[in-house]
This record gives sequence, structure tokens and C-alpha cells, in this order.
Amino acid sequence: MSAVKQLVRHIAVQRHGLRHLEEQLHRLQTECSHEYRETLSHRECHKCLKVESIHY
Repeated sequence: MSAVKQLVRHIAVQRHGLRHLEEQLHRLQTECSHEYRETLSHRECHKCLKVESIHY
């Protein structure tokens, strides 16, 4: 297998893994009972690291 094909396959595998991790993070953040720290522009849950903009 050429080096290019190996890299393309490796990238595809890594993207799949990243999607899986993003889904796990989303699930954890959805189920979290948030405890936010607020700044002037955003708030961040210190338990699950979810960030929400509060700048309108």
C-alpha cells in the first residue's frame, strides 16, 4: 500500500474515532447538572466544560 493510501486510511480512522469521542462528550454535557462560572461574554460549566455565549 502506498504511503498516500495509508495516510488517507489513517485519517479516515481518526475521523471516525473523533466523531465517537464528540458524541460521548455531547452525551456527558447533556446529562450534566451544570455549575457555571460566568464572565462578561460567556459561561463555562466547570464540571463538563460546556461553554455558552451570553454576549448578545
